[in-house]
Amino acid sequence: MNGPPKVDHPGTAEDDGGLDPREAAALMDETARQARREFQPHAPHVAVGAAGVFLFGYGTVWWSFRDQHPYTTGPAGWSIAVLYGVIMVFGIVVSLLFPRPNKGVGGRARRQLNGLGVAGAAAGIGAWTVQGALRYLGYNFELVYGIYGPTVPLIALCAATAGYAAAREQWLELGVLVAVIAVAAGSTFFGPWGAWGLTGLGCCLVLLGYAAALSIRLRRA
Repeated sequence: MNGPPKVDHPGTAEDDGGLDPREAAALMDETARQARREFQPHAPHVAVGAAGVFLFGYGTVWWSFRDQHPYTTGPAGWSIAVLYGVIMVFGIVVSLLFPRPNKGVGGRARRQLNGLGVAGAAAGIGAWTVQGALRYLGYNFELVYGIYGPTVPLIALCAATAGYAAAREQWLELGVLVAVIAVAAGSTFFGPWGAWGLTGLGCCLVLLGYAAALSIRLRRA
């Protein structure tokens, strides 16, 4: 009797020269490493720059009213201009000098990034609108510009971004955002001087730690 007929199994590595599963896994791992090298080599530098923005920007506002006892008129207008000017310059420099990590991203990843933009804009606009409403209703400068201004919009923006980081299981970034929220919330217990000064200093230290963690991650990659 003849034995059972031989059955060809197309698509196997032996028959058609396809990748062995181990080779495929190695290729995917190498691709991931290349992507990290391409998109994140400047991330520690950006984090250090952001730390400087907090330290210098928030520190300038704190410096402008440090002698106000009691807090009556709020920060000087020039210091607010310096704060937002530093933020704008930093954003422009980053966009010009460093490649965008989302360049060439499409599909679901693009939709997620667009959703993050909408969530962040809604959080920021909502927080600043409430700040304007508080001043319109006659609340004092200490609450509106001394405590609410430097902390609540920052907390709202970080909370929106933290949701995105959690959904993508970016645990390091999530931890940094939670730490910034904790610093901003805790600083409100120290009044306007703490809300501006401690938030700027605390966020600077958090971002410097983040930059160090990113450098270690990149070296290991």
